[in-house]
Amino acid sequence: MLIIPPLLPPMNIKQLRYFYELAQHRHFARAAKACFITQPTLSASITALEKSLGTELVVRNSQFVALTEAGEVVLRHAERMLLEQESMHQELSLFTGELSGLLRIGIIPQSSVDIMPLLRRFNSLHPNVALRLSVLTHATLLEQLELHQCDIGLGFDEPLSDHQRRHLDVRVRRPNQMAVLSPCDGREPCAPLTLHDLLPHPLLLPSRSMQFRRYFDQAAEQAGLQFKVVLETDSLFHLVSAVNHGLGSAVVSAGLAATAGQLLDVCCQPLLGAEAGTTVFIARRHSVTPAMRAFMTMLENAPQHSSAEHS
Repeated sequence: MLIIPPLLPPMNIKQLRYFYELAQHRHFARAAKACFITQPTLSASITALEKSLGTELVVRNSQFVALTEAGEVVLRHAERMLLEQESMHQELSLFTGELSGLLRIGIIPQSSVDIMPLLRRFNSLHPNVALRLSVLTHATLLEQLELHQCDIGLGFDEPLSDHQRRHLDVRVRRPNQMAVLSPCDGREPCAPLTLHDLLPHPLLLPSRSMQFRRYFDQAAEQAGLQFKVVLETDSLFHLVSAVNHGLGSAVVSAGLAATAGQLLDVCCQPLLGAEAGTTVFIARRHSVTPAMRAFMTMLENAPQHSSAEHS
C-alpha cells in the first residue's frame, strides 16, 4: 500500500523573496525596507515560512543573529528559484514585446575596460532591461556569481581556479595596464615611468585586499623595491581626489588614469615593468537568463571587442 505523506502548508515565492532579502541584509528593518513592507509583516512572513517547512531558518532574539543550518540550505534553493522566476519573466517578455527584466553586473574597481559605453549600448538595444551595477573585489565578484547574486562580472582572469573555469563562461580578454596619476607640474603627460622612477615620490595605492594592489606588490617585490606609501584606500574616488589635492602619486589602471586625466588637472603616465593581470567578462555556464545571453552576445559583436579571445 502506497502511503502518501501529508503535504506541508504551502509556501509562496513572496515568502522566499522576503527570506532572501533578510539573508542578504542580516537585519529585519533593512530587509523590510528593501521589500517595501513593514518589519512586522516581514517577521510574520518568515515565521509562516518556517512553519510551512517545519524547521527554524533564522536565529533571532530581539534582532537577526544568523541563519540556521537549515536556513543556509533554504537560501541556496531560494536563490535558484528566484533566479528561475526572473528568467521565466524575461523569456515571457519576448512573446509580448521587447526583452525586460533585471541584469546585475559586478565590476572590479581597477579595470582597463570602460563599462559605461557598453552599458549605454546594451540599454539602447534593450531599453526595458534595468541595470544594477556593483563595484566589488575580485573574490566577492566570483562568490556572487556562484551564489547567483550577480549575473555578469568584469574581473581578472589569472586568479580563477580550475573548478571556477569549468563552471564559468570567461570571455573578452584584455590586458590590464598600470599607470601613474600625479599632480601636474609641467611634465610631459605621456612620458612613461618605471618602478624605479616612483621611489622618490609618496604613493597613493589601492587597499591590500584589492587584486590590482597585489599585482603592484608582486612587481615591487620582484624588483626589490620599497616605496613610501602615504595613503591606502578601497575608494577610487578618494584615491583620485588625493592626487588632485597634491597628496602624492597614485598607481591605478590605465583606463581609470585616462578618464581621470580628461576630467581633472592631473598628469597621466604609463607605468612600465608592472603587470596588472588580464581583465575578462565572466558569466555562469548554467542558470543563464535571456538578459545575460543578450549582454554576452553584445560583447561578441561590439566593435571594440572584435579581437577578443575565448576560453
